[in-house]
Amino acid sequence: MAKKNVNNAVVLPRSVAKKATTKTISSKTAKNGVIPNDSSGYYNQSVQDIRNEPSQATALRKLCKKAGHVSSAVFSFVEIAKSGFTATAYVTGTNEHSQDGTNVAKSVMARLDTLYDYSKGYADVMSLDSLIETMLREANLTSFVGAELVLNEAFLPDRIVITPAESIKWASNGDGTKHPVQSGAFVGGDDIPLNIATYWTSTVHQDPTKVYASPMLEPAIETAVYYTEFVEDMRRSVRSTGHSRLIITLDSEKVAAAAPDDVKDDAKKLSAFMAAALDEVVTLVRGMEPEDALVTYDSIEADDLQAKDVKADYTQLLTAISGMLATSLKSHPSILGLRLEGSQSLSNTESMVFLKIAKSIQKPVEDVMSRALTLAVRLYGVDVYIKFRFNPINLRPEDELEAYKAMQQARILEQLSLGFLTDDQAAEKLGTGTRPAGAPTLSGTMFYKQSATDVKEVGAPRDAQAEAIDPGTPKKAGGSSQ
Repeated sequence: MAKKNVNNAVVLPRSVAKKATTKTISSKTAKNGVIPNDSSGYYNQSVQDIRNEPSQATALRKLCKKAGHVSSAVFSFVEIAKSGFTATAYVTGTNEHSQDGTNVAKSVMARLDTLYDYSKGYADVMSLDSLIETMLREANLTSFVGAELVLNEAFLPDRIVITPAESIKWASNGDGTKHPVQSGAFVGGDDIPLNIATYWTSTVHQDPTKVYASPMLEPAIETAVYYTEFVEDMRRSVRSTGHSRLIITLDSEKVAAAAPDDVKDDAKKLSAFMAAALDEVVTLVRGMEPEDALVTYDSIEADDLQAKDVKADYTQLLTAISGMLATSLKSHPSILGLRLEGSQSLSNTESMVFLKIAKSIQKPVEDVMSRALTLAVRLYGVDVYIKFRFNPINLRPEDELEAYKAMQQARILEQLSLGFLTDDQAAEKLGTGTRPAGAPTLSGTMFYKQSATDVKEVGAPRDAQAEAIDPGTPKKAGGSSQ
């Protein structure tokens, strides 16, 4: 546990690792060995292989490559959840904002993002945006995020390494607590105990009766396999009965009569002659283009075979299965492109609910990044803690949000004027960065007087569905819109 010395600097135990403890999937390959390409082509594999996969997380990873709707749902969740983020420092034990700690946190994030040691050659380090994106994807696929803050020789932050959920198992401490262990079978070698201060995990909707996290998309494994099998069955049905077929009939007597005399008298030669004639017709017909005409002697007859009274209407069943699939994916038909019926208003409501669900995968990322950045900042001797938070998810274009931003700015300035925010807190909320040296103190000076230009009405004409779900919030800054 961290302790304070007489100068209020944070002292951390020297037992923290100065190199990575966890291993990645690349650890299986010996030094200078070529890492095999593991991009398997699931497009030519049976979906039944995924149903038999013992690991739920691994099955979902495979479905992301095999099933288009699963891939679309995961991709949409991650892209929508990437709403931008902030990292704010607070004095330890209080909720008092620390601008110095925030500046150090930003410096740490810059170091993790772009400031590498070029003397070491290729920097196998994920950028901060890629790191956050991967964490969000892991939270969506496995409901688990685990990461290690790797330190350099000076015991300062070097990079953050993500561990797959399948590689982590839990060991009991004997006192009702537990610690993670990375499986040697997954990364190659022996099991790696992760009872260390630089490793953290977080889960989504953890079941208190379970030790291991259950993927939020786990119900989609069975439904996605069922959906894919049903679509394949429809394809086979259409191919077998849904198209007309060209039937070519050879008159065996006329073909035999066209054979040379020496062939007619030999049964084996005659059989070979007729087989060759049949193969010649088959080759010709298979090579025909739709615009080609078929011209034959009277020994060949051509006909068009049409399927009658065998057409099956799969629409209702497909709609039901699509709804089941969307539900199991914690998504909606509108998001997955499965909207077969219903109004646009219903799609708007589904989109709003989807945004609420997408926010759930941000929580474990916020937890892990907050803990990692807190330790990173404390390694620099700053006694603060960091809150890593995503910005609110909003699908509106930036230009359309200008009026809302003006309202938000007016509220922040008013709170600053009344003394409810410090100058540094206001600057952080406004996104203007650190205030310049020598800037006058504004907090509590009652400087802000709202003018008519600050009262901006926002919004657009809405339909009946939008009116029905209207919470009655004001449409303009400055109080009631009535």
